[in-house]
Amino acid sequence: MDLAGRLSACTRAWHLRAGSRLDGGFRSEVVGCTTADGQEVVVKLTVTPEEAHAEAAALAAWERTGAAVRLIDADLEHSALLLERVRPATHLPGGGDPVAIQVAVGLLGRLHQTPPATFPFPALEQIYLGMEGQALDDADHEQRASGDPTRGAPGLERLDAARATAMKLCETTRRAVLLHGDFLDKNLLRGGAGYIAIDPIPCLGDPCSDVGFFAAGHPPAATILRRADTVAAQMDLDRHRARQWAVIWAVLQTCQAWREDQSELEACLSGNEFARLIRQ
Repeated sequence: MDLAGRLSACTRAWHLRAGSRLDGGFRSEVVGCTTADGQEVVVKLTVTPEEAHAEAAALAAWERTGAAVRLIDADLEHSALLLERVRPATHLPGGGDPVAIQVAVGLLGRLHQTPPATFPFPALEQIYLGMEGQALDDADHEQRASGDPTRGAPGLERLDAARATAMKLCETTRRAVLLHGDFLDKNLLRGGAGYIAIDPIPCLGDPCSDVGFFAAGHPPAATILRRADTVAAQMDLDRHRARQWAVIWAVLQTCQAWREDQSELEACLSGNEFARLIRQ
């Protein structure tokens, strides 16, 4: 069934009035809707049933934390989630590290303390390999679109070292937690009571991975390692592992070549400290 048919089936089943498509969805289709009693909600149509099932399980596990968007219902037949609508839904802005770090520490602390229940979430190493594949596809697209065969090259050159370090970190994880998996500014929205997380790619693994993911994705690039160190310290996590994960995720983002500060990110990746962290 196509997207329109899936959305129509969901709006009928949940007695919704469909509104407009919402910005921000990368793989999924996200539509603002209204319930019969006037409540604002969101219907998210994922690419696969497996993605819908995993996200629904993660959001259900996190329900009592107040750190993630509230799941109202799920229609796995149509790979659909019914979610509470977040208002005003402004993204966590770049820069302003003291505030951003406070938000990240607060949310990750609550998300990581939640038992993952019995759902068979994928392991972090499985998700990592999928993200690496996506980074390679993105690099190919950017090179062809720009006509520049060197676009993303600093990341591509370090991909093997990043993968080897990621696999080593996964193998040596002492305490696996339920990870958000896509803990970026765009997925941290301001709601009525503060910021909450949306759009997880849930998996089980090293809590330092989420820390590094946030540190790598939150600009400016020049403070990636310091940001990872500070968040890890405040969460009582291994600061060295957090820095390693930050470099790993920075490598993948450099391959993708979509950031406005791409040149700054490439300069960081070429530095000795970044190199040492993924060659151990």
